Amino acid sequence: MAFACFLASIMIAMVRFLSDKFHSSFIVLMRNLFSVIFFVPLFIQDYKKILHTKKIGHHFLRGLNGTLTMMCWFYTISVLPLQEAVSLSFLSPILTILAGQLFLQERINKYTYFACLLSFAGVLIILRPGFKNISLIYLVPLISVLLWVISNLVVKMMTKTEKPTTIVAYMSIFMLFFSIPFGLMHLQKITLLNLFLFAMLGLISNLSHMYVAKAYSLSDLATVSPIDFTRLIFISLIAYFVFHEKPDFYVFVGSGIILVAMILISKKPKIINNTVL
Repeated sequence: MAFACFLASIMIAMVRFLSDKFHSSFIVLMRNLFSVIFFVPLFIQDYKKILHTKKIGHHFLRGLNGTLTMMCWFYTISVLPLQEAVSLSFLSPILTILAGQLFLQERINKYTYFACLLSFAGVLIILRPGFKNISLIYLVPLISVLLWVISNLVVKMMTKTEKPTTIVAYMSIFMLFFSIPFGLMHLQKITLLNLFLFAMLGLISNLSHMYVAKAYSLSDLATVSPIDFTRLIFISLIAYFVFHEKPDFYVFVGSGIILVAMILISKKPKIINNTVL
């Protein structure tokens, strides 16, 4: 999962770089196009094995929801400082764990409820409502977080019967289909360098999603989700050294509180014969 977070951080940096020249909807389209292209060799080798599924409806929902999530997230990356954008996205693991209990009957402990309050306080510190001007732009990352939670739940449900490769393959196909109308509205000429970056974006995204799906198949949401915080470490270094973004004190404080919340969540009790110890 930590390696998936590292790949996701690289992907975020690439999207930020490309957003200076291309609309976020076009970036989503090109990412999905190359994501499918990289699956072509696997399709040729054994498409029946990869595309064999018992949950085509889940894949359809994952693709539609994933497209909307990616469009919101890529737009967020293009308009907000990277550290701020990533910090706000950490509401996703917290809400995913709560949703896992509500919809998947996963057990959580008393620390989780307190951690949710802490994480909400962390977000308030980052946003500082009443002390800085908050535009409607901040609604976009919050919407992406909610959509992200839905995606995580759908992926978790599918890992019971679907292979990680199958999940990512169908996700790529459906997301390409759904992103075409939005991307075509912002067609632009691209250079060979940009074409290479789009290709790498598709490849890295595929690898990241595969590792996430594999992690979800091996453990429950409460164990895997806290590791997602490592993204902030990676992206903070990238933001400072690559994009020369100066660290924001309130972002550090708010994200630090969210980190404490995730540490509390990781302290889940052992369960033996359905008994919480």
